[in-house]
Amino acid sequence: MSPLQLSTTAVLCVSGIALHIWSSAPDRAGRQYSLQLPVILLYSLAAALFLFSAFPDSMTEGRALGFGIGGAAGFAAFFLLVSFTWLSKTRRLDEVAAELKKATRENTALRRQLSQQRPAEDTARPVLQCTRYELPLQGDRRHRIGMITGNVANVLGTDVWVNSENTRMEMSRVDEPTLSATIRYHGGRRDDAGHLVHDTIALELAERMAGRSHVTAGSVLVTGPGELQESHQVRRILHVAAVEGEPGSGYRQVIDLERCVRNVLAEVDRLAAAGEPLRSVVLPLLGTGGGNSDLGKTVDALLAATVSYFRSHPASRIRVVYLLAYTDVQAAVCRAALDSEPGLLSESAG
Repeated sequence: MSPLQLSTTAVLCVSGIALHIWSSAPDRAGRQYSLQLPVILLYSLAAALFLFSAFPDSMTEGRALGFGIGGAAGFAAFFLLVSFTWLSKTRRLDEVAAELKKATRENTALRRQLSQQRPAEDTARPVLQCTRYELPLQGDRRHRIGMITGNVANVLGTDVWVNSENTRMEMSRVDEPTLSATIRYHGGRRDDAGHLVHDTIALELAERMAGRSHVTAGSVLVTGPGELQESHQVRRILHVAAVEGEPGSGYRQVIDLERCVRNVLAEVDRLAAAGEPLRSVVLPLLGTGGGNSDLGKTVDALLAATVSYFRSHPASRIRVVYLLAYTDVQAAVCRAALDSEPGLLSESAG
């Protein structure tokens, strides 16, 4: 067998294997069996070339469509005839796979719609258990997006906590039921009775303001984690201006949430490039605490912005971004959004 024949056989085999693996991917459900046709052609040509090059005296004869066929052509024709006969029976399998894929998408969309249409009088309940759920990006197993449920005070082992702050960068009082207050309290130094004796993070954030009364929407200021480094293994707190205040009207969500997300993730990557081992980020549902926002649209915006950032920054050092779902309603909306996001590999497919 000559080197040229051997090389050609190897190329055909490798091409067939590669095409076989590619056509078997979950996102090609509904076409997988029909895509096996070129695979079989490559395999049959490789087998015929190898057999009749290594054993030139081999004989295969037959008739097809009124023509006599012999030698390698006869072997390849026989192989193809049997293969096409088998593949002709698989069309129904493709149809079933396509119907199942469509039904799964419709079911996910329905679950998402129902979770967003939950009656307003049905009070959301805090999730008591801290659990994690994450999915890899399609075609990019390096980066993952998911959610963490429950109170952020119970979240351990994530490198960066994002604080949804107002454009004045004024943290909530420690006795208020907000994320800002939780970070302020647990990040400060406390006495034996649990009283805050040194307002570590709030003081550092005030220093970062450098005398300014406010920042533009989407701006990000970085502080240390204070006592959270020891208690929760947090390395950095990123404060993003995600709400704007108005006298007499309270706070409202900023318009460009995507910018908030991009700025946060870009700042994490900047710190990581400078040598800080920042790989995981907890991202709250920016601007939803006051109730002056649409929860479903907020989750969609945050998720889309995170996927877009990873797509445009494939070398990002961040490994996983978690949306923080404090209540059962938030958890349901986040889970439905994650499961229906086309940029993520579904749990069943993974």
